[in-house]
Amino acid sequence: MGTISAPRHSAPLWRRLVWFAALWAGSILSLAIIAGILRAWLKAG
Repeated sequence: MGTISAPRHSAPLWRRLVWFAALWAGSILSLAIIAGILRAWLKAG
């Protein structure tokens, strides 16, 4: 059984922050799209 260690070459801080911001913005955008679809569906019904 091996131990889990950190990767040898971790990405620089700015690249990790960019990825975090992109994932966060993508999740907010997907929630907004789903909310818009649900709102349109409930308004039509």
